[in-house]
Amino acid sequence: MSSFNAKRSIKIILKSRAFIFTILMILLMFLCLYYNTNYQAHLEHPDSSMILKDYPLGETVSVSGRVTMIYGDGFLLSDNYHGTAVNYHVVSNHEVKVGDEGEVLGTLMPNYTVKASKILLITDFDYKFMLLRSFLVIIIFILLFRRYWRFNISRMEFRRLR
Repeated sequence: MSSFNAKRSIKIILKSRAFIFTILMILLMFLCLYYNTNYQAHLEHPDSSMILKDYPLGETVSVSGRVTMIYGDGFLLSDNYHGTAVNYHVVSNHEVKVGDEGEVLGTLMPNYTVKASKILLITDFDYKFMLLRSFLVIIIFILLFRRYWRFNISRMEFRRLR
């Protein structure tokens, strides 16, 4: 009779929402860890992490950051990779302004100089406006969600209101 109760207890645990939630969170954690350790191996062009590890002189690289200074033949692009500040001297005649967010594809030269072949820029105003839009959409989503749904903590589920 005790083996029947044990089997029944195991079935109840396996059908428990808390158990399923825990298993899914562990799976998500392992997928995030796998992505974090392997994403650089699948990059088409080296980024700041690979440049800091092994300076691939003469190769095509993809760097990003904020424009901090403009000078005659280009601009200074500042990136912060895991607390390490990297300043790229981008050689280009593309028109930029201080504060713009940019991504540059180009050839890596000595002294963190990148000869740009393609530049993607988001102006400072557009970047701040995008953040504001996203914040407003999140607020509207939360208000609409709370209007039609409630969370039942005892059953660990969302209930639709009528």
